[in-house]
Amino acid sequence: MLERNLNLWAGLTITVAGLIGIFYLVPNHIGSGFGFGLSPQFFPYLCLGAITALGALLFFSRLRNSEMEQNRIDLSRSTLLPLLLFMGVMALGLLLMSLVGYLVGAMVLVAAFMLAMGERRISWIVPTAVIWPLLMWLLFGVVLGTPLN
Repeated sequence: MLERNLNLWAGLTITVAGLIGIFYLVPNHIGSGFGFGLSPQFFPYLCLGAITALGALLFFSRLRNSEMEQNRIDLSRSTLLPLLLFMGVMALGLLLMSLVGYLVGAMVLVAAFMLAMGERRISWIVPTAVIWPLLMWLLFGVVLGTPLN
């Protein structure tokens, strides 16, 4: 597959997924708040707007310039295996979070991603996997009063 074609498909997929998020997911699955302050929908809309705009930029920049990036990309089993591994780790982590809660699930997810990326030093994995989810829980759950479960 040509690099240009891959970028075209990636840009189109990201743009369509972002539009689905903007017009369906956020309005139907995130509450509008209590009528004061920032709406809970503000940051999801902001992030999805940025992601959608960048996906559209990728798509249209590659569509406009057909001479660009005629490199071939090898999409073999060895290049797709890490992608499938990360998708599996993410799916299992989200399932674990729904079963045992955010804090334990996030700690296991961070540790699993670090292991999948090749980190083997326990002295790095344990503090990172414990401290960052704990800080997120403290920030959102305690300081901002927005539970993560």
